[in-house]
Amino acid sequence: MQVTNANVEPIIEHGGTCRTFFLVPKESMRKETEGSYLEFVCEFEISAGSRLDPHKHDTHEYYYVLSGRAIMQIERDKREVKPGDLIYIPPNAVHSITPIGDKPVRSLAFAASFLPPGGSGLDAEPAELPE
Repeated sequence: MQVTNANVEPIIEHGGTCRTFFLVPKESMRKETEGSYLEFVCEFEISAGSRLDPHKHDTHEYYYVLSGRAIMQIERDKREVKPGDLIYIPPNAVHSITPIGDKPVRSLAFAASFLPPGGSGLDAEPAELPE
């Protein structure tokens, strides 16, 4: 599972006026995302005691954890995530996120999609997580 955070050395840009902490380096996803489009950018929240229904879709999806802690599962890989973590979910990988403890997890999500026009809808394809 690819999880990064902004605890990296900054790159100085824009004439020295901006310190940039790249979670995904420029151009590093060009080949993988060629021919896709930005499907959405949103914040979402999963309540404590619940979980995001396992699902998959033909997108490169990212979750950036804003608050709370959770267990992220992508296929068979599970790990704890926390604020500041950026989680990469490859296309068609079954995934889910489950808050830890008594607080919700809130994240920013965005996706580069390969779905045809009108193909995204409001629900992803339900799927079972592997054991």
